[in-house]
Amino acid sequence: MIPAAMALTACMPPSAVQLDEPYAAAPTDHAVYWHDYQTTTGKQQTPISTRSREESQIDTKQTYDLPALVDLALHANPETRVSWEEAKAAAARLERNRSAWYPTLTAMAFGQYFKTSFPIPGGALVSTGYSSFGSLDLAWTLLDFGRREALVDAGAQRLSAANFAFNRKHQEIAYRVATSFFAYQAALAKVTAAQQTFESARASSASVQAKLDKGFATRPDLLLAIQEQAKASYDLQDARSSVIQEHADLTSSLGISPSYSLQLIDLSKLPLPAGLVQSVEKIVDQALEQRPDLMARLAELRAREAEVKKARAEFWPKFSLEGRLGNQYWGNVHTTPPGNESYSASNGVGTAMLTMEWTLFDGFDRSNAVHEAEARKEASKAQLEALRLEIMRDIWKAYADTKTSLEKREFALALLKAAEESYAATQESYTHGFSTVIELLSAQKDLARARYTEIDSRSTLLRSAATLVYASGGQSRGDLNTDSEAFGRSLP
Repeated sequence: MIPAAMALTACMPPSAVQLDEPYAAAPTDHAVYWHDYQTTTGKQQTPISTRSREESQIDTKQTYDLPALVDLALHANPETRVSWEEAKAAAARLERNRSAWYPTLTAMAFGQYFKTSFPIPGGALVSTGYSSFGSLDLAWTLLDFGRREALVDAGAQRLSAANFAFNRKHQEIAYRVATSFFAYQAALAKVTAAQQTFESARASSASVQAKLDKGFATRPDLLLAIQEQAKASYDLQDARSSVIQEHADLTSSLGISPSYSLQLIDLSKLPLPAGLVQSVEKIVDQALEQRPDLMARLAELRAREAEVKKARAEFWPKFSLEGRLGNQYWGNVHTTPPGNESYSASNGVGTAMLTMEWTLFDGFDRSNAVHEAEARKEASKAQLEALRLEIMRDIWKAYADTKTSLEKREFALALLKAAEESYAATQESYTHGFSTVIELLSAQKDLARARYTEIDSRSTLLRSAATLVYASGGQSRGDLNTDSEAFGRSLP
């Protein structure tokens, strides 16, 4: 099993992921750690930390292989936290939707001072005093013809979609780490190859100089050798610059600062796939059954079907139970006239009623709401079909790229072997005076190109294999094969 498959299987398949255990692969804390800061006017704020709490756990002395890098990325990359929080929000929305099945109980109280005047013959009857009222109000929807059920169903489907998106985000991060890792290791290998080419160019230049001193070479020959040495030196510096850029891309995929210098395994130690066993049709069929983003799109379609049911249920009435239990109190009430006396009173209040609410006409608002929900459902169907076609296209392309990369790898090895033998023979022939410096430098260039071709063929094969695994949706850890020759069997 190749490292690409190991990286992209960091999360279990959708069928094995429990909706109530999304923390299994999520970071244990915030991906970005903010220092506390003072908000008092005039006080200086504490500067923001440049390193997260997860980054403080990085061991710069450890040699990281690809699975270890993926594990680091899943803990440090803030995108993991984003998808996790979105899944938590979807779970909270579902619970809010379920709360519609329960009654609501409200406590209410108020107090007031009052003065009233009522006209009577010869004057006015004035009453002054204060009063208070307290009650418990109960409201409970008993029957709504499927409104709440549809709302809960839509929330449950969107929670499933959020969990599938969470799984796909893990696969996406693993894929980005794998491709960045392969590119970074290829850049390092090219530095080594450029260094070898530079050493060969310097040795050739020294050989030509020695022959020139003995009168067996010309100055133009020496200038050509020096020119080739300068070109090799330039290529070496260019390769070193590429390493810096690829390192920045790798740390960005990991979600850590580029200031870290991690110890990584060498590209030559990574096992390569030996061939493709499964047919592309089989891979497509299995991908359509397990791709988390496709499952998320299907869950969204079901959620919109539930919204259509809710919109249609709005045409029916709602039956509710309402009740109130409380007490009203009047105190220190004065009346003028007659008697200028005061009194107090208390009165219990209790009501219970069954209500029906039925909107008979609303300016066609409900009809248009149904049309809108149905249009959204049809749009979701089209998006699902578009994603299905996209998955098929990506798998076919990745399968063809992997197959081509396997064949190109064989030719690259043959090319490198032939170039090494040709350069060795030409160098020996030049030493004995049977070849020209132009032939020697040409063989040297061919060897440099062959080295780069071999490195590119290795990294391209690893990246195309990782792309095929990513496009197919990954698999569970229990189905992995450690034998690199079983690459075809390790694919989903």
